[in-house]
Amino acid sequence: MPLPAAVARTAGTVVDHPEQSLLELALYVALVAGVAVVLRVVGIVLWRERMLRRLRREHPDQARELTRAVRAVPLLGMPQLAPSDPYARTHEVAVAPLGDGRPGWSLRAPGPNLSTGDLGRDGSRQDARVLLTDGTHLLVVCLGRLGAVTDGHELRPAQERAQRFATEPPDAWQAHGPVDRVDGAIGTGWRVTASPGGRSVLTDTHVDRDGWAFVVGVLSSSWHARAVEALDAVLATWTWQDDPA
Repeated sequence: MPLPAAVARTAGTVVDHPEQSLLELALYVALVAGVAVVLRVVGIVLWRERMLRRLRREHPDQARELTRAVRAVPLLGMPQLAPSDPYARTHEVAVAPLGDGRPGWSLRAPGPNLSTGDLGRDGSRQDARVLLTDGTHLLVVCLGRLGAVTDGHELRPAQERAQRFATEPPDAWQAHGPVDRVDGAIGTGWRVTASPGGRSVLTDTHVDRDGWAFVVGVLSSSWHARAVEALDAVLATWTWQDDPA
């Protein structure tokens, strides 16, 4: 296979023009590597979206939670500046009431809010995504108004949502243990832990407030018990801000 012109020129001019030759070679290698990364990312995105479409079709009542969990995992494990201490309280994460009745909230965490807070067509919104430490993410989602019906499925109270996920997990997911009740600053929550296979484990705490459904999750790729401890420490700082609308 003939070499590209830039590489051929490099091979013939190393002695005469070493700096130019090395620069051309470096540019060629960088171009090839960049194309490979782009193709890899596109392939992962297409595979992920196909999997999500299948899961949403098979479990439409859990579509929002599945989408949130899958899309929270960075593509290719892209590096982010991770806090060194998941128990630190250096950042205030606050989400104001939206004006449609859903409450706002705030908490203290080791890192900033990385979520864009875009609304879904069903009224759901990922309020926050916080990197607690390398490979461990805190996720807060408002699922919508209790009783709302989307694609024929009603958004049920917190205990029922957690119980359904524990007893009828989606394909390829495995629930770990029963649903636990947890009480704290956030209110009465119902907690369920599950994994989609591999190293990732997700613990969700479902809670309702003023007729709105919320879920707070922690997704980790190792030492999940410590991730849940860090989650509980963060939840101890939770404060609700009711919407007067």
